[in-house]
Amino acid sequence: MRNLRDLRKDDEEIRSLRSRSKVISLFLFILFLFGIFKIIELTVLDRVNYEAESDKNRIINLPIYPARGIIKLMDGTIIAENIVTHDLYINGRKLSSAKDQIDQLFTKVLNENRKLPELVLDLSSQKKIWLVKDLTEMELAKFELYKNSLIDIRIETQLKRYLPHKNLFSHVIGHLGKINNEERLSLSKKEYPHDALIGKVGIEKIYEKYLKGSIGSSVVEVDVYGNKVRELDRIFPDRPSDLTLTLNFDLQTIARAELGGRRGAVVAVDPNTGYVKALVSSPDYNPNILNGSEIDKGHGKASLEEAPFFNRAISGSYPPASTIKPFIGLLGLEENIIDENTIIEDIGFFQLKEDGRKYRGWKEEGHGKVNLQKAIVESSDVYFYDLASKLTIDRISSFLSKFGFGKLSGIDLVNETNSTLPTRNWKLGNIGESWFVGDTVNLGIGQGYITTTPLQLAISISAIPNKGIIFKPKIVENIGKKNIEPEIISDIKIKNDKHWNIIEKSMISVIESWNGTAHNLYDKDGVPMAGKTGTAQIRSLVDQELSVKEEYKDIRKDIKNRDHALFASYGPIPDPNLVVVVIVENGESGSAVAAPIAKKIIEKYQLVINQNEQ
Repeated sequence: MRNLRDLRKDDEEIRSLRSRSKVISLFLFILFLFGIFKIIELTVLDRVNYEAESDKNRIINLPIYPARGIIKLMDGTIIAENIVTHDLYINGRKLSSAKDQIDQLFTKVLNENRKLPELVLDLSSQKKIWLVKDLTEMELAKFELYKNSLIDIRIETQLKRYLPHKNLFSHVIGHLGKINNEERLSLSKKEYPHDALIGKVGIEKIYEKYLKGSIGSSVVEVDVYGNKVRELDRIFPDRPSDLTLTLNFDLQTIARAELGGRRGAVVAVDPNTGYVKALVSSPDYNPNILNGSEIDKGHGKASLEEAPFFNRAISGSYPPASTIKPFIGLLGLEENIIDENTIIEDIGFFQLKEDGRKYRGWKEEGHGKVNLQKAIVESSDVYFYDLASKLTIDRISSFLSKFGFGKLSGIDLVNETNSTLPTRNWKLGNIGESWFVGDTVNLGIGQGYITTTPLQLAISISAIPNKGIIFKPKIVENIGKKNIEPEIISDIKIKNDKHWNIIEKSMISVIESWNGTAHNLYDKDGVPMAGKTGTAQIRSLVDQELSVKEEYKDIRKDIKNRDHALFASYGPIPDPNLVVVVIVENGESGSAVAAPIAKKIIEKYQLVINQNEQ
């Protein structure tokens, strides 16, 4: 028999087990209550929060882009507008099950020339698969007829930028493109969602804030596939500003036609206001393709090699060649190094005393006895070699800077280059060499290190008929109802105003005198003009002896090695209303190739003005 001690021990163990059982039961009960509470919390307390999160999944906020501002000319001609396009798409998840619908679309709705795009099945990561872009009116009507059997194919209506005259204003207007991360950082993220289209170049970029307007929004309910079910709310966008440009349609058309696709540029500016009347760079491009309003038929390799997107009018950097001579002559008069009667003997070359090097003129036998007027009229290189060597680079660069050489004009377009106005320090810093007298000699005829753009040259030339006044070039004349007034950026004072007249008289004689380099333009019944021809060398001669010149002729057999043709002009005399600068790359002859283009533009402008006054 078990003793009393054993019985007591068993009793203690029983009590201990009962105690532990109670603890476990209590823990399980607490755990049960916690589970019940979480269920209540999830189903009741958090219901509102989860419903709100659910709403976020089916209710989205879509931006409403306003119709971009219209761009037009003063006569009301619209050169940039917006067109409505209709595109068809299908959700990627529906693609595999909608084969019959797609077949029906292409057989019953679309034109025969439409082709089925390459489609990848089950593109669950891509919500929209575009089937057709830019439905015609007939295709749109047919789609409405069959849409009940094409339930998975959706239509989206968009506003797209469109230039009615296509290439004609491409380098002025520019084009749109999807905003990138860098642009979003510099612009308002609120106003520019990740897929926004903004102006990339030209007027579209410079005046972006006026053209875009204020973005509105639409609160819509969508299904699981992202398709719109209904609109819940809408905030309408603010209307943007329309722009009116200074350009003249007829001048722009003539300039482009006369260039005929050759590489080059034409700039026409009213010297009395700075308003740009024509700005053409060739070759050009069709902005509608980049805007998505026309189908891209592809660019040939050759056309892209011609750099159609490069705006030669404001970014092309060329030696001014002999168009610099009126400025060098004016400086010579101002510094009393010459007067209008100073004569030198042009024997066909200029020789430096320092090293004996010969700098030959374009006329091998020389021009004989030459004064300033004859030097400009016949474009004597030797005369300006000699004059430049006496003026020195310091005085020349300082004087030319006043006319805008080596500076940005400030035109309301992007990517303008300031070209090069060399100085001693410039050469040392960029070439790593000291400045030599020979460098100054070359600069005297617009060769060597000096370059300019067609626009800068036009602005500089305008100072001659304006007696030193230069206006800032402008493309936009009105923003909405606000007028953009002319703005003087330079008022060049010289010692003797008669010097302006001497230079202008010489430039008139370039055309009117029998020996003028542009006498081929002269018409006694035509519009009186002033001008200066130029032939810009793109391959400089190492030494201008006859043997090397013969070698140079061989080099020029390749058209890409031929000189550029320039002509800077204004008219009508005595009250000019238009400055025209023409450059034709590898055109060789300024008088034969560039000058006739300028003449046609100036003459056409007078007809336009006369018609407007009647």
